Amino acid sequence: MGRADGEIDPRLATPEEPMAVTTPVSVLSEKIRGCKALAFDFDGTLVDSNPIKRGAFDICFSEYSEHAEAIRDYCSRFNHTPRWEKFQYVVEKILKQPYTEERSRELHKRYEDATTRQVIETPEIPGAMDFLKSLRSCPVLLLSSTPHPILMDILKARGMTSFFAGIQGAPVNKAEWLRQYRETQRLQPENLLFFGDTPEDAAAARQAGWTFVAVANPQIQDGAVCYLDNYRTLELPHP
Repeated sequence: MGRADGEIDPRLATPEEPMAVTTPVSVLSEKIRGCKALAFDFDGTLVDSNPIKRGAFDICFSEYSEHAEAIRDYCSRFNHTPRWEKFQYVVEKILKQPYTEERSRELHKRYEDATTRQVIETPEIPGAMDFLKSLRSCPVLLLSSTPHPILMDILKARGMTSFFAGIQGAPVNKAEWLRQYRETQRLQPENLLFFGDTPEDAAAARQAGWTFVAVANPQIQDGAVCYLDNYRTLELPHP
């Protein structure tokens, strides 16, 4: 039987020529079973924490309401820029103030107070935990822009550390990390999937030679192998 109009044969998809997002989820489920490695972003991809992270910058700079729109615009456009770089940019470029060690410590404390416990307690993207529990046939990796020690504390508190063969928080260049993993393991792009929720995730997958799956953000469907509102629609791999 022929494929429906506009549907691309998934066997022909590469990171350079992405599979259309019309690819059925059932095809993605089958592809997962044959993968040699799966990698995930964390915030917004496995847990519903993006609103917490965005709101934290409002809290950090709450006394500068006249600059709130500019601060939100900058922070939202640079999702994967480490928080310390965002702090320095906002203070120096938007507020036009000196960025001192004392100011840095204050902002980091405000941000951590507004996010760490909240991210530990926030709901998962529906079906994420069951999906991770089902993955036993290949290495599962986690990359995050959250500072590595804080990320490890969050994962431990949520009972998630055992799901991953490799974990890397900030500082991390996702594209470079993924590329090095692929080359070290001598794996082909069609056998690798990276799940993410931002344009930066999509770009990292493309640059590293991984196939990209867009999660919980319909605005980044273009160029993804498939789009998932959540993980409940996937057929879980057999143990």
